[in-house]
Amino acid sequence: MYLKTGSIMKRIFFIPIAILLLAWPTFAGTNGGLGGAFTRIGAGARAKAMGNAFVAVAEGPSAVYFNPAALSFGEKREFTATLSRMALDRSLDYLAFSTPLRPKAGPEKKAVKAGVGLGWLHAGVGDIDSRDFDGNPLETIDMSSNLFLFSFGMQFHEKFGAGLTAKVIYESFGKIGTDDAAVNGDGFGVDFAAFAKPIEYLTVGAQIKDISSKTTWNTSNYWSQGSSKEDKWPMQYRIGAAYQRWGCLAAMDFESSEESDTRLHAGLEGTYDISPKQSVAGRIGYDDGAATFGVGLGFAVWKIHSTLDFTYILEDIAPDDATAISWGVQF
Repeated sequence: MYLKTGSIMKRIFFIPIAILLLAWPTFAGTNGGLGGAFTRIGAGARAKAMGNAFVAVAEGPSAVYFNPAALSFGEKREFTATLSRMALDRSLDYLAFSTPLRPKAGPEKKAVKAGVGLGWLHAGVGDIDSRDFDGNPLETIDMSSNLFLFSFGMQFHEKFGAGLTAKVIYESFGKIGTDDAAVNGDGFGVDFAAFAKPIEYLTVGAQIKDISSKTTWNTSNYWSQGSSKEDKWPMQYRIGAAYQRWGCLAAMDFESSEESDTRLHAGLEGTYDISPKQSVAGRIGYDDGAATFGVGLGFAVWKIHSTLDFTYILEDIAPDDATAISWGVQF
């Protein structure tokens, strides 16, 4: 019994190291070392290529992450899948689905414009090296963070909509508990957003993110010295505008948080229609110090329209650059 407890205590030494390694955006900003860091990198290759300036764009499944209010303006069902690879062997993947809802209400049976979306954001690192207090190697450990999103948006006017996202959090450190069991954390949070089209070609958006979001870790089931700890996520505020005309899109977001971590996001996109069923797009962006570049290809087969997007991110802090690739369909 003493040997098992000693082995566990050796592993405890490496939990803070792993947490520091997995604080995705390093400590350049005041949000860097706080809970939920993996959710503040962005989602979707197109959005990343435009510097994550997307709160006023938020088309289709991207609205689940950036602005659920925009779901009510969608006209088609859409699905997207994104794979991102970053420095230090980190991965960040995003799956999302959105669909418009047009129920009829009232004595006149007037259609209500609404939309719903589902999303899954997953971050992970495997084969993390661990050692005991004497420097002897132990088994490698891994870490998985998951955010499940359930979004709803509704139009209250033809030019204005509001929405919210309920989020379920589940995180896990593998092979550090008793008998190499995982140590898990869970939690819940809410986002609220608004989306408007005040004039032709112009859209504006606002989002309050991570309201009451936190991860609760309880290690009392794994060792006698265990306890319960809450990692509170900083509440964030974002406002932005986008202007789209003549095949060009320009967007800019200002982001801040209760920790006074202020960030600027900006992006440009140009789209050229090769044919009625084919298009190509080029994108550049600025993501709080990081330069981003991307290309996209759109093509249609029968009534299904597909997009393939690729993004390259010149990291300003991480030792290596990052890439993201997305595939999406409209039907």
